[in-house]
Amino acid sequence: MASCSRGILIAGVTNRARTQMAEGILRHLTANTVFIKSGGVHHEATVHPLAVKVMQEIGIDISGQSVSSLESARRQRDTYDGYISIDCGYDCRMTDKTQRPSAGLRGQVRDVPGINMDAASVKDDQENYVVASSSSEEENVVGYDPMLVPSMPSHWEYGVDATDAQRHWKIWSPRDPSIFHENSTRKFQDHLYEGEPLFMQLHTSFMRVRMKMSERWEMDEISTRYVLERRSEHEVRFLRAREELLRRCAAFLSRLEKHYGESLLLDGEVLKKAPVVS
Repeated sequence: MASCSRGILIAGVTNRARTQMAEGILRHLTANTVFIKSGGVHHEATVHPLAVKVMQEIGIDISGQSVSSLESARRQRDTYDGYISIDCGYDCRMTDKTQRPSAGLRGQVRDVPGINMDAASVKDDQENYVVASSSSEEENVVGYDPMLVPSMPSHWEYGVDATDAQRHWKIWSPRDPSIFHENSTRKFQDHLYEGEPLFMQLHTSFMRVRMKMSERWEMDEISTRYVLERRSEHEVRFLRAREELLRRCAAFLSRLEKHYGESLLLDGEVLKKAPVVS
């Protein structure tokens, strides 16, 4: 268990791969002195076996970690100082996760603080995706989701995504005196109408607003295997995600250290030993 009052919450979709790897990396880098917890909006059953494998290769064991819901992680809301949400960007969002995102739909690669990406590596990544040529594949692309934002503006301190919003249905009914009265302009035409859910309101999570540091990491989905994808190719995606998470976690701890003026990155050997994935 952590021996100090610092805590970091990692929010994701399924809490099966990326968030579990980030939890293990942060716990290892801080030498288990910071409370690290991850959770998913739609959490699944078990930690992905490839995530366990690629983490064991660098000496981090996450086999003992368990998948949990984001709501259960939020119950310890007074513990966390940092909030990290991990999700894929709009340029590669598909309704069918078993299909490869096309290079044409991925758009530009965003500059992420703490990550150096040269033109050669970006080109190699884009060549691994099959360009969609049929209109049927383009129809599967989700163009807009009101619960997510495609990217975080540079002047914002944190972005809003699905891990922040809580749904609330607003009911309009003639039996509600705050909405309906005899001379009200909102009076319904049919007095027998009992009302129904008229619209959905999204309330921002105030817990994230209170965080000392909050970030949104856009990373490609890796837990679902693509159609006709070899296991070795699927493992390469996990290796690339591990390499990116190592850099992001180290950069996040570095910024958190500047905020508190104390040392949090206590074990950085794994950053030197981790092999570079081509």
